[in-house]
Amino acid sequence: LYRLVDRDRRKKYLKKIEKVTSDMYEYSKVRSWGKQFLHNHQTTNMIALLSGALVVEEYKSAQVNAWKQVVVDVMEKTMFLLNHVVDGSLDEGVAYGSYTAKSITQYVFLAKRHFGINHLENNWLRMHFWFYYSTLLPGYQRTVGIADSNYNWFYGPESQLIFLDTFVLKNGNGNWLAGQIRKHRPKDGPMVQSAAQRWSTLHTEYLWYNPELVSNPPENHGTPTMHIFPNWGVVTYGAGLPYAQTNSFLSFKSGKLGGRAVYDIVHSQPYSWIDGWRSFNPGHEHPDQNSFTFAPNGQVFVSEALYGPKLSHLNNILVFAPSPTSECNKPWEGQLGECSQWLKWTVNASGDAAGEIITASQQGEAVFTSGEAVGAYSSSMKLKSVYRCLLLFNPQTLLVLDHIEKNEDSPLSFVSAFFHNLDIDFKYVPFRFINKF
Repeated sequence: LYRLVDRDRRKKYLKKIEKVTSDMYEYSKVRSWGKQFLHNHQTTNMIALLSGALVVEEYKSAQVNAWKQVVVDVMEKTMFLLNHVVDGSLDEGVAYGSYTAKSITQYVFLAKRHFGINHLENNWLRMHFWFYYSTLLPGYQRTVGIADSNYNWFYGPESQLIFLDTFVLKNGNGNWLAGQIRKHRPKDGPMVQSAAQRWSTLHTEYLWYNPELVSNPPENHGTPTMHIFPNWGVVTYGAGLPYAQTNSFLSFKSGKLGGRAVYDIVHSQPYSWIDGWRSFNPGHEHPDQNSFTFAPNGQVFVSEALYGPKLSHLNNILVFAPSPTSECNKPWEGQLGECSQWLKWTVNASGDAAGEIITASQQGEAVFTSGEAVGAYSSSMKLKSVYRCLLLFNPQTLLVLDHIEKNEDSPLSFVSAFFHNLDIDFKYVPFRFINKF
């Protein structure tokens, strides 16, 4: 476009870019996105600031070095933190993760091109492909909606996948998955991209695409397999497959707030430039330790809460009553941080919320996974164990078993399990066993 506009219009555009970039720089000093790492706002705004600086740099603006310096400082710390996230995940989930990752891939490209900084061996980047492949429900249209989600991705993920294939994987897997997602994109309904998101990464697809990489799926594609995200605390089974009557999907989550790496960094404080939870923003996470989703034969049967209020029961986990610290659903209480539009990660003991995957194994089409989530509930409830295990017998039969222990002086008398579905209504059928319902 630059070659097609006259001198006056170039000056007008340059002046506007310089003004907005200067404003972004000033905002970076005072807004939360200037100091909260691994958050979609920070990476997006930092790349906007860097893009403006690189454009204005040609015209010798005195401010450019300061603009570039703040971006490089923040994004280099981002890449350093990501090197701890060895499973390629992002705690904000797949939807917001795609939002963050589209800017991270752009930074990695620009840093190498303009500053000679090479992040292509970053641990997170090398595993990030699986964050897209192993979270896809059969049919390539919908992803597991852990944390705030719009059913799939906010930005890309074709752009991110093409970047990964060209610069990191170099095996055709990224081009193949981008092609499957592009081919099966919904034409209408709630899974369609918004107009603002649809075209914003298209230019990077063209810039990065390598036609010499022949598209081909990952090894063992076509066979339902289990994938474990140890940092995220998520197990999936049956992901990355075409829609078919025998292809089922199962997910289970029991992890630490912010993911294991960030949680441990916040609590052990190994780096002086990290100011506890004030340096992060897991507000898009949900109270969802020991949560699960199930799509037998590809039909979503037990679903996640998507982008909604942070209520524990909407995430298919246990809530208890009567609890002395119940806030929004008295007398019931779920997990720490619930009851608001965003997860409350700085209130009381919310920053200590943690679950843990105990077991994850597969034998043929049978899957067993389990987790302990007592650390995600308030200590006032005086629980000793909230253990859940899932046993998938076959593509249509899932057994969910909860084992609960409490202290003798626990105030709790009741437990409730709610299984959420956004697509179809459950019909609860009374069942009589030994003359009891």
